[in-house]
Amino acid sequence: MPQFDQFSFFNQVSWFLFLFFNFYFFITYFLLPKICYNLKFRKKKINFDIKKKNQINFEKNNIIFFFNNSYKIFCSNFELFITKKLSIYKTNEKFKIQKTPIFDVFLNQKINFFLNQKFLLFKKIFVFN
Repeated sequence: MPQFDQFSFFNQVSWFLFLFFNFYFFITYFLLPKICYNLKFRKKKINFDIKKKNQINFEKNNIIFFFNNSYKIFCSNFELFITKKLSIYKTNEKFKIQKTPIFDVFLNQKINFFLNQKFLLFKKIFVFN
């Protein structure tokens, strides 16, 4: 067989070993460290992105909770403010009416009575029971 010719066998084996070990060292010292570095980097980046996403979601939920709470507090405070202002307005209105001359009070009563009568008439006409 020509593959096992004793004159060419050593030459073929030596070139094979030379190329194989060169390829092996090239892979282990140059290519594999780069691949390992890229894999580690990708893994760290994925973990970092997951942590960042969780942190953003947490902050978003906190902000939503804060604004909902703020809105509720604002609504309740605004309602208290309006009721307080209305009560102050009503008390001031009573004082104003009391300070007006008697003729104005009498006129206001007549106008209110007239408007109430019109409202009752309007109600009788358009309400069907």
